[in-house]
Amino acid sequence: MSEDGPGGAGGGGSAGGTDPDDLSDAATVTDSELTTVARTRARLGALVSTWPRRIATGLGALVGLFVLLYLLGIVGAPAAGLVDRGDWGEVTDERTEVVTTVWVDNPNPVGVSLGDTVTADYDISLNDVLLAAGTKSNITVPRGNSTEQLRTDVLNDHLADWWVRYVRANETVTVDANATLRVNTPIPVTYDVRRNRTMLTESTPVIDSLSASANRTSGTYTRSVGASQASDSILEDAGLSEASTLTVGYEIERGWATWGNVTADRTTVVFHLRVHNPGDVPVPGSPEGIGVGIDLNDIPTFEADGGSLSARNTESPLLIQPNETREVAFAVTMDNDRVDEWFTSHVRNGERTTVESRVQLVLANPVTGDALRIPRDSTTVYDCSFRTAILIDDANTTSDCEPPSVPSGP
Repeated sequence: MSEDGPGGAGGGGSAGGTDPDDLSDAATVTDSELTTVARTRARLGALVSTWPRRIATGLGALVGLFVLLYLLGIVGAPAAGLVDRGDWGEVTDERTEVVTTVWVDNPNPVGVSLGDTVTADYDISLNDVLLAAGTKSNITVPRGNSTEQLRTDVLNDHLADWWVRYVRANETVTVDANATLRVNTPIPVTYDVRRNRTMLTESTPVIDSLSASANRTSGTYTRSVGASQASDSILEDAGLSEASTLTVGYEIERGWATWGNVTADRTTVVFHLRVHNPGDVPVPGSPEGIGVGIDLNDIPTFEADGGSLSARNTESPLLIQPNETREVAFAVTMDNDRVDEWFTSHVRNGERTTVESRVQLVLANPVTGDALRIPRDSTTVYDCSFRTAILIDDANTTSDCEPPSVPSGP
């Protein structure tokens, strides 16, 4: 028994355990590795912390080099401008597109690509009313000459305001195309470009067509009626007996039209007639009614007839005496509901419009009380056409709408 001491098999000696020296060596290796990792991390952290400064220094040097090359004339800022006032793009019943083309000349050996390279703000106005506007950024600029198309739509809700300016300007159209082009290089450059044109300075096609229609009412419109149909007061004033025959009616010597008041909602046209009374009895100096219609490209743009018209006697006396000649003026007011529809058709047709105007008067027969229509059977019709060049290159504005001459003298 005494032979099995503490170091024996039954005493749990060191033969079945771990040597304490081995544990000490393992702990020593692990601490060394940790120390190396920590040192590596510290070195990397110090290196990374210098990156922003190094990048900023590099970029600053690059910008400085660019500025130096720019000042030496080796590189330069791109130049930019407008190719023309613009062009019409897609035209549908819902939208009318305007295409504006800008040009950029980049003299540098490589394309400029420093963020938002070129930014363009552009607008087109008619008679100082904004027609279209837009902005485009991130325009890349390759080497040499290049173009970029900018697209936007006509602001249809502004067309009624433009119509007001158009009429008040005696149907003259002024178009202004403006653009501000910013080249975002280390030395930023801004270009302001202005293009303008004025057209229809020598013609007024819409009011001319109405004048021509009014003038086509010229003629003699009389009836012979028995004196028995007239009242005693009429016969007494005319110095006639009941056995006589009376001539009743009008002779319209000339007719023309002028613009009256115009707003975004309503347009007023004043019709002028030089009227002679060739009959035996006085006749009313203003019509009881008038029918007026204007079709632009087959679109009934302005209409007034029957009870919807607004006619007023502005200059004429109450009655025109026998053998007397007077100028009669009366106004007709019409809604502007379809101006935008007409404008779309005008653009779609290559900026051409065909005008059809119609006029018919209703005058009273003072003897019989019935209506006297002028012309007798139907309205007078006058057709003409005009063309603009708002956004059409190398085109002239034309009009074959010819007004009648306005009479002068008594």
